Amino acid sequence: MHDRTKRTVLTLGTFCLSGASFLTVGCADRPEVQRSVAQVQEAVGGGAQGSLAERPTTRRAISSVADESANLVQIAPGLMGAIPVRAPTVRVLPVGELPQQHPVGDSVAFDADQNHQDVTTARGSAQLGVAWHDAADGMWFACTDLQGHGVGSPVEIRALVSDEESLSAPAVVAAGDAFGIAWVDTENGRVRFQLVGADGVPRGASSIIHDGLTDPQDVQLVFTGREFGLAAHLREGVYFARIDGHGGRIGAGQLFAEGETVDGVQAVRWDGHSYSVAFSVGHDGSLDHREQRVPASRAIAFRIPSRRSFHRFF
Repeated sequence: MHDRTKRTVLTLGTFCLSGASFLTVGCADRPEVQRSVAQVQEAVGGGAQGSLAERPTTRRAISSVADESANLVQIAPGLMGAIPVRAPTVRVLPVGELPQQHPVGDSVAFDADQNHQDVTTARGSAQLGVAWHDAADGMWFACTDLQGHGVGSPVEIRALVSDEESLSAPAVVAAGDAFGIAWVDTENGRVRFQLVGADGVPRGASSIIHDGLTDPQDVQLVFTGREFGLAAHLREGVYFARIDGHGGRIGAGQLFAEGETVDGVQAVRWDGHSYSVAFSVGHDGSLDHREQRVPASRAIAFRIPSRRSFHRFF
């Protein structure tokens, strides 16, 4: 019944409009006709506007939507009072300066950047030894106090002399009033060593501990109180050598796990009588952890020389 009434109203409305149009065309000059047409148009227009006003609104102003979204974020659980945190900016310092540092507990750590790569440290009794290399030019070393403040200026202990030479992965160990630094030259299969005083001044030139190793990756160092023990991680195998207080190799080096794929060297230690080298070898997707003992058949007859006594040896 309701639908029939709607159809009747629509039909009458259409008839009225048609009649109005007819009257407009045929009797436009009669005033009473013009008033009738105006009344019909006003009624139809009012009905259309009323229908639109009753329809639900489907579009909102963009600003109101944005405001509501902002309110939703502000009242979301867990976000009340939240303050956006900006990621820290990594400062690229000149290679001749100490790398940027930050405190870690009661110690200090140094941050790597483009000019300070493979940063490594060793703690002595009252100082830290810090070694790094830049992107292309050389190996650097600096001494700091235990809070990371520089003692003297950083020193370049090795500058690349050709495009065929490379350097990476330094290791540092405290040695009385000095530090021992070792690194690898992968391009030439070399392992180098440098002794540096606690004042940051190199003692002599760097020495080649081995030349011709197969893809040396990195090195580990230990100091016994009289000499150094060095273990180099190779692509296949582990190389070990003893180094005297001047930086020269003692006797012939040794190769462990020859021909086997080595995953890494974890540590080289000294127990007062012999060395031990801990490393892992990959086998069928698993790791085989090993420890190789190396007896020290003889001890070095002199201790690490101080800067004053060092010159008497040369």
